[in-house]
Amino acid sequence: MTFPTQIDQNLVKALLKALESGEPSQAGALLDELTQVRESELYQRVSELTQNLHQTLDGLNDSTLLLQTKHDIPDAAERLEYVINMTAEASNKTLESAENALSLMSSLQEITCNSIAGSDTEILLKTINKVNSELTEIMLAQSFQDLTGQVLNRVIMIITSLEQSLIHLIDQSTHDYASIPDREESAEDKTSDEMKGVGPNVTAKSKNGSTQSQAEVDDLLSDLGF
Repeated sequence: MTFPTQIDQNLVKALLKALESGEPSQAGALLDELTQVRESELYQRVSELTQNLHQTLDGLNDSTLLLQTKHDIPDAAERLEYVINMTAEASNKTLESAENALSLMSSLQEITCNSIAGSDTEILLKTINKVNSELTEIMLAQSFQDLTGQVLNRVIMIITSLEQSLIHLIDQSTHDYASIPDREESAEDKTSDEMKGVGPNVTAKSKNGSTQSQAEVDDLLSDLGF
């Protein structure tokens, strides 16, 4: 970024003369004067940039960015949180099942050693050890959940920070964030979004008006006379 030069050459010459003459106080005063000129140019340019930004925001008539800030960004963050919760739940269930299976295999190993004799015992014990090894691998593989959860949480933090920055910019303009309308989507638009990979109803807002459990489904059918 460049700035127009408004530095008086006489001031520069006087500064050099003061330095050569060993007059530090005079040199300092001249240097302060030169610095003030530069600062004044910087302040002027920053003021112009700020004014241009406000004018750009005030003239923002395209509702796309406004709707994305209020609806799409929070929706994306909530969907990521849903992914974190679902993977954590699935991981916990897998770990619990694997631990139960290991316990059962331990019992089976004990029974084998006490009740079966001969060459069959060795075969069964090798099979049990192999199953135990596979179950242990399954449990170790569940460590992915912690790593992916940390990554997704970081992404959520970035998205949320971006959202707050955009909200601040909108509030600095003539637009009112609170008055931004809801999205109006037809059934065809929703179906199209799901086909594109948006996914099913997983956010609190998207679940409005939908049944949440089998009991609610039964009540709804009962109300309809079925």
